[in-house]
Amino acid sequence: MKIKGLTLIFVLTSIITFWINFIDFKFNAFWIFSNKADKAETVIDNLCLSYIAGYIFYFLNVYLVEKQEKKSILPYISFKTNLIISNSNHIIKVLKQDVHLKEFYPTLKEFEERLKYDNVKDLKTYNYENHNLVSFLMIRRNSTVKTINKILKSGKHVDDELKSILFSLKDSLFLKKGFAFNLPTFDIKKFPDYDLVFFKYFQDIERLDLYFHKNFKKYYLLNYPKHYRRKLAGKLKR
Repeated sequence: MKIKGLTLIFVLTSIITFWINFIDFKFNAFWIFSNKADKAETVIDNLCLSYIAGYIFYFLNVYLVEKQEKKSILPYISFKTNLIISNSNHIIKVLKQDVHLKEFYPTLKEFEERLKYDNVKDLKTYNYENHNLVSFLMIRRNSTVKTINKILKSGKHVDDELKSILFSLKDSLFLKKGFAFNLPTFDIKKFPDYDLVFFKYFQDIERLDLYFHKNFKKYYLLNYPKHYRRKLAGKLKR
């Protein structure tokens, strides 16, 4: 149960405890409690006091501690998550030869076209001018795998949905060590054979992107100075 529900029960039990101990109108006013009002009040009062004590303990020692932990760890996880997305966006910018690109999830048909030999043989790998497409993809692969592992090591703050996406990425052929274009000897003429590998990988990246905007955006902004957050928030809009 979420903290709002637990807090509501806490308020109700506090009211009942106050009523039993400080208000004259007692349970014996109800016929159902005739001759048993004192026992009923004692039992209910004890239950309420037990809940109140348990709630206070949970709030101070679990909820507040976890909230503080989230403020510390989730900005880090969100930053690393966005790094995976940015690395992947860079790949699409290279494939489409558009450094100002804003649409990062091509269809399978688009990948078929972009991976043709005539389109990949002379690609400019922005910021990696000394690398061809194969070595560029290998650099991006190594960086992404390391980042995924760092996020997964964050433990309990990585929920099941995020784990599912990250493991799907990690197990993909796109990131498989020594697979096809993850070898320096790969023949770029064979890129068209792997359009489906690219497409499926970027489907998972899109899932990660959606997860990031739904769950991590506010934590990601905490990595930056307050005066810059509003400007950055505008850039992060989907």
